[in-house]
Amino acid sequence: MPELPEVETIRKELVKQIIGKYISDIHILLDRSFVNHTQYDISELIGNITQIDRYGKYLVMQVNQSFQILIHLRMTGKLIYCPFQQQNSFKTNHIRLIFNFQTGDCLLFDDVRTFGKVEIFSSDLDIKSYKNIGIDALDEDFNFNKLKAICMNKKTQIKVLLLNQNLIAGIGNIYAQEILFDAKVSPLIQVNQLTDKELKRIVVSTKKILSLAVKYNGTSISDFRRVDDKTGEFQDFLQVYGKITCPVCKSDILKIRQGGRSTNYCPKCQI
Repeated sequence: MPELPEVETIRKELVKQIIGKYISDIHILLDRSFVNHTQYDISELIGNITQIDRYGKYLVMQVNQSFQILIHLRMTGKLIYCPFQQQNSFKTNHIRLIFNFQTGDCLLFDDVRTFGKVEIFSSDLDIKSYKNIGIDALDEDFNFNKLKAICMNKKTQIKVLLLNQNLIAGIGNIYAQEILFDAKVSPLIQVNQLTDKELKRIVVSTKKILSLAVKYNGTSISDFRRVDDKTGEFQDFLQVYGKITCPVCKSDILKIRQGGRSTNYCPKCQI
């Protein structure tokens, strides 16, 4: 957490709030949150934000044509836009970085557990290759043929594969469970045993669940907040994650462990 829908929600809000704004200063409150800043003079890292992209769970802000700011929020990281007139009223003990803009407003990088990271890269670096990021789960090229190729010759459970960011980027624990429930596929099935019909259903459900979650600004279970510090709404649409009974057949939801993560599923609907 946050996963693809939460990061995409943040990206869309940042585009509205800070595209074209001039970074006048970066105030570092915790060195380890800004991974490689010692390689640069802070005065080099100022300029206009011209573009904001998302690759899986990563955000990338392009500044002028000189460099990219890569942000990985991980478990508890948040980006909060703070207009100048509200800065005195905003209180938190967990701000790690502050991007100050020439207009007087700022963007706060807030991270309780400090697992999130910000890095600086040159403009010509291919972030996806550098971070070994797989195909984005909402990419139009993520289709039946692509998923079938990814699964070929692999002996792992489908839910574990969906969480592998080097293969498919953006899906985390919450959405993997929701996708498989929607697709009526057991999280325990080995990927080399999936039928073509099941693979097609997984692709359709992936696009459906993630797009719906983006529409409702992500899922706020504990830490996720939007750029305006408001919560998402997709938690109201969850079908299996954190549930006790199946909304379809009313059977008890089973909770197991897979790859060190919890998994909820319906043993009757997900055969």
